Amino acid sequence: MRKITSIVLTLILAATLMTYPALAAGITAKEQAACSLVNDQRAALGLQTLTVSSTLSDKARIKAQDMAENRYFSHNSPTYGSPFTMMRQLGITYRSAGENIAMGYTTAADVVEAWMASPSHRDNLLSERYTTVGVGYAEGYWAQWLIG
Repeated sequence: MRKITSIVLTLILAATLMTYPALAAGITAKEQAACSLVNDQRAALGLQTLTVSSTLSDKARIKAQDMAENRYFSHNSPTYGSPFTMMRQLGITYRSAGENIAMGYTTAADVVEAWMASPSHRDNLLSERYTTVGVGYAEGYWAQWLIG
């Protein structure tokens, strides 16, 4: 059953990438700006900055697009399950991982400001467990993935 589920999810992912070629286009300027602002926040507090990964941003964008297409706002996707299950299904390996999501913000500055104002999101952004960040944006939805 797991193998069938894995095959089905792979086909869904392939269809998504064919339908939305921008999903595989690398990090956008808006996504890069969000990553840079996160690193500015970390540096201001004397924390190590995170490596920005266009691959991780591509995968986070799939989550943002999934939320937009399926009209939900949750860490748990009706398509992929939990963010950690989704990361594994998309080939992301990690020892620790976190996800921040947001909806309705149009600029990187606004979304990072909102994440920093929320204690749980701020904790994710400033955690020393993480070494790498990727941000995805689609149609008003944001997904930030952090891995270490």
